[in-house]
Amino acid sequence: MSRRLVAYVVLVAIAAAVVAGLIVPRYSFELVGFMPWAGLAVLMILTVASEGFGVRYSAGRAVFTVSLIPTVATVPLFGPSVAVLYTLVTQLLSRAALKQPLVKSVFNVSQFVIAVGLGSVVYDAMNGPFLSDEGALNIVGVVVPMGGLIGAYFLTNTALVSIVIALDTRRRFRDIWRELAPVALANDLASSSFSLFVVFAFAELHVIGLVMALMPLLFVQHSYNVYFRLQKQNKEILELLVKTIEAKDPYTSGHSLRVAALCKELAAGLNVAPKQVDEVEFAALLH
Repeated sequence: MSRRLVAYVVLVAIAAAVVAGLIVPRYSFELVGFMPWAGLAVLMILTVASEGFGVRYSAGRAVFTVSLIPTVATVPLFGPSVAVLYTLVTQLLSRAALKQPLVKSVFNVSQFVIAVGLGSVVYDAMNGPFLSDEGALNIVGVVVPMGGLIGAYFLTNTALVSIVIALDTRRRFRDIWRELAPVALANDLASSSFSLFVVFAFAELHVIGLVMALMPLLFVQHSYNVYFRLQKQNKEILELLVKTIEAKDPYTSGHSLRVAALCKELAAGLNVAPKQVDEVEFAALLH
């Protein structure tokens, strides 16, 4: 692990501490009575559980989960202070459960705190309503600020993750960003839609509403897993077929795999769209 990478993680951790230190004291805590605490506990269980079933993307270096859905929902439900503390606690629990290395855990926890913290500030700046504000929580008032929250989260999260991957792999930041951004954007937009469902489920039905929201969350997580697993299996089957064909001729053994690897690097170097990079790699395997 390079010194630059460690220094960057330390810098991100310091930034997370600053963000939390500025946000938490500024906003009030609205957790009065049994229902808010029970709702927070249910959301926390969903978040930690979903982190354990994340979908790996970008050669296993990035992980996408539906944990963003309950996390984002805490902003309009309980306010920025609770959202930041909630993110900190759930991410610490998730990293401990996953037994991630120290540096990786520090970065993941820190970048989530920064992204959610900045997103919650944007939500508040756009006059987003909170459940504690009597009569203020309505779908019209929540949708637009929620878009601002997700936009801020998306930009912060993808930027921080792209930089750490670029430092780790010595690839260009722009290439990493172009690879991660489309999937991250789709994930975040879908998450924001489900977050609205979670928010209004709790506002109307309290804890029962959150439990009912569990089913679509599990469906989303399962859909992600199936999609990426099928992609991986298709590639593995194609590579196996190529190896089987080339096994009859030792002279050409491994030729298609080498061509595919070179073509993938060339396509990435020419700034071809990530989806087309995969198509070029598959075409090279079949040439």
